[in-house]
Amino acid sequence: MKVFPVALDSGETVSLRLDATTVFITPSASRWRRLLRFSAGSVLVGLGLAAVGNGVTHGVNERVGLGLLGVAVALVVAGAVGAAAAGVVIWRAERLPTDSLRADEVSFARSDAIDGRVTVTVDRADGTTRRFSATGTAGPRTAQLFARMLAVAASSDKTPTPTP
Repeated sequence: MKVFPVALDSGETVSLRLDATTVFITPSASRWRRLLRFSAGSVLVGLGLAAVGNGVTHGVNERVGLGLLGVAVALVVAGAVGAAAAGVVIWRAERLPTDSLRADEVSFARSDAIDGRVTVTVDRADGTTRRFSATGTAGPRTAQLFARMLAVAASSDKTPTPTP
């Protein structure tokens, strides 16, 4: 199960991925995501400008229309190159988790829902506290992710009781 976007108490945006009894914390490459959105926008503007340029070429002035088409092609190519570069950088940056939280490290966990924001507070056995906050559908999914992790750990910690 993967949940994105989740904010840490430090304000950093991360994604959380559950693997049995461990939650892997991977930071988000937000500046590269902005480049990806900007690149996609320039591709769309370029395509719109190409349509206008086509109309101007056939209806008004061929030189002006060809100039608009040249600018449109440049925008589309620049946007495509930027989107490809941002996609590769995002994939590399968000591929490997930088931190993890195992169920056996957790001494206490609580979730609170206030004004549409779900905050999961996890106290570790070493005395540190981590807070994970999310809104929208990511909020309940964050609480569910930690509940699953702790439920799996609790069920595997119990030894079966022999029946007489």
